[in-house]
Amino acid sequence: MTIRCLSILSLVLLLSACEPSGESPAAGAAPVAESVQVTGGAIRGSAGTDGLKQYRGIPYAAPPVGRLRWAPPAPVEPWQGERSAVQPRPACMQPVGQGGSFYGEQGFPMSEDCLTLNVWTRAAHEGEQLPVMVWVHGGALVTGRGDAYPGELLTSKGVVLVTINYRLGRFGFFAHPELSAEQAQGASGNQGIRDQIQALQWVQDNISRFGGDPDNVTIFGESAGSLSMSLLQASPLAKGLFHRVIGQSGGAFQPMWFRDRATQYADSAEALGERFATALAGGSDEVAMADLRELSADHVLEVINSAPEFSNYDSLAIVDGEVIPDEVARIFATGRQADVPVMIGSNANEGTTFLEFFTPIFGEGSEGFAAYSEATLPEVAQGIGEHYADDPREAWADLFGDVLFAYPMRAWARSMANVDSDAYLYWFTWSPPVANKEWYRAFHAGEIGYVFGNLTMFNATPEPEDHQLSELMAEIWTQFARTGDPNGPGLPGWAPYTADTETYMELGVETGQKSELRIAQMEMIEKAWAQRRTRGTFESITAD
Repeated sequence: MTIRCLSILSLVLLLSACEPSGESPAAGAAPVAESVQVTGGAIRGSAGTDGLKQYRGIPYAAPPVGRLRWAPPAPVEPWQGERSAVQPRPACMQPVGQGGSFYGEQGFPMSEDCLTLNVWTRAAHEGEQLPVMVWVHGGALVTGRGDAYPGELLTSKGVVLVTINYRLGRFGFFAHPELSAEQAQGASGNQGIRDQIQALQWVQDNISRFGGDPDNVTIFGESAGSLSMSLLQASPLAKGLFHRVIGQSGGAFQPMWFRDRATQYADSAEALGERFATALAGGSDEVAMADLRELSADHVLEVINSAPEFSNYDSLAIVDGEVIPDEVARIFATGRQADVPVMIGSNANEGTTFLEFFTPIFGEGSEGFAAYSEATLPEVAQGIGEHYADDPREAWADLFGDVLFAYPMRAWARSMANVDSDAYLYWFTWSPPVANKEWYRAFHAGEIGYVFGNLTMFNATPEPEDHQLSELMAEIWTQFARTGDPNGPGLPGWAPYTADTETYMELGVETGQKSELRIAQMEMIEKAWAQRRTRGTFESITAD
C-alpha cells in the first residue's frame, strides 16, 4: 500500500526527529516539575524518562452536584495539601456501550463529579511559551472522556496538550423555565458548553505553569467535539480564550433548536425540558427543581435512556440566548464569530459505521434508503437519488456523511469569508487497517488515531504507511497550532479555502490540494436547509 504523500515524508520525519523548542525561557524561569500550583491548590503528576510529564484529573470547576446540578459551572473548590494528578478521574455520566459494536465503550468509572482536565507537556521551564492545544472529545454530546486521548505524539512536536471532560446528555444540556429563571440572563441549557468555556478560562489562568502560552491556544475536537468548536467560535462568552480552531467532522450549521421558541421543524428546548422533568418526577406534573436535584445520578441516567427524544442530538446544543445568542449559521453569516484561523474537514466515508443503527429503524435496501432520505431531507427527498450510487448501502452511507459532516464543514469554511481570518478545508481519505476495512474505508473518527499517534484505535493493526501518515498529520496539526497556517517546511502546499476556488486538501490516498468537493450534493443540502428555515419562524440564512 502506498500514498503519494510519501515523497515528502522523509523531510517530515527528519523534522519530527528534532527536539521541539518554544521560546527560550526567561532567566530564572521556574522549572516545570511534577508538583505544580494551580487554581485550587497544588497537584502532583508523573514524569517519564523521555521528558513527558502528565497531570490527570485536575479540577477546573466545582463538582456539579446537589444545588449545582444543571447550573453553570462554579469556581474550583480549594483543597488542602497536594492533590494526586497521576490517575485520571471518572468520566461524566453517560450510557455505556452506546455506539454499537464499532464505537461502544464500557468498563470505565463515571460520576457527576467529573469536571476535570488533563495536561501533557515536555516543557522544562515555565517560560517556554509552547503553543497549547485543547481537545474536546466527541460522542454525540452523550458519551466520551478526555483521558482516552494520549499526548505522546503531539507533545513531541512542541505543543502542550490539554484534554477535558464536560457534562453530557441531559446532565449538560437541559433547558427548563425554572432553570432559566435562576439565571440573570434568563437562559438555561448548554451547560456542557459552559463547562468547555470554563476549562478554557482555566487554561488562561494556569497553562503558563506547564510551559504553555496562554496567548497561543488552539481548540480542536472531533464529531460532537468539532460541533463544539463551531459553538465556541460562535459564542460571545468564549471570545479571547482561544486563537485558532481545528474542527474534525462536525459543525452546528444545521437549522437549530431554540430554547423558548418552537419552529415548524422543532419544539422549543424548554418544552422538551418540561417533559423530561415530568419523567424524572415519575410522571407527576408537580415538579420542583430542588427535588430533581436530589435524585440519584443513576436515576437521571435511566430516565435519559427511557425515551429517544431525551438524547436527541439536535436538541442538546441549542440557541439559548446567551451562550449561543442566535443560530450558529447566522452568527457566522453576519461575521459575529471569533475572527481566528480555522482548519476544518471531514472523512470520505463517514457513514459506513452507522448503517447498523438505521436499518432496524428504516428498513433494508432501496426502501430503507428512501425512508431515511424522507426523514433526513424531506424538502428534496424526491431528487436525492440523482446524486448517489445505485447501491443503497453506498448511497445511504454517503448521504449520512454529506448531511452531518461534509456540508457543515464546507458551510463553516464558506462563512469565514465574513471575517479576516483564513479557513483551510480538508478531506481525509485513508482507510485505517481495521477489520472489514474494505467497507468501512475512511470511516467516522478514523482520522483521530493518526492525529494522536494512537494507531491501534478500533483494534487496528497499523502498517508502516499508517505511521508515516500519522507523522504527517501531527506535523500539520501542530504547525497550524503554532502559526494559524498549516503550511511549513516539508508539508504539502495548502491554499486557504475560498468560495471561488473551492480549494481543499486531501489527506490520505492521494495527499495534495484539490478543488470542488461534492458540489452537487452540497448545493442539494443547502437548498433543503434554506427551505426548512424559511418554512419555520426564522428567515433563511441564505437570504443574508
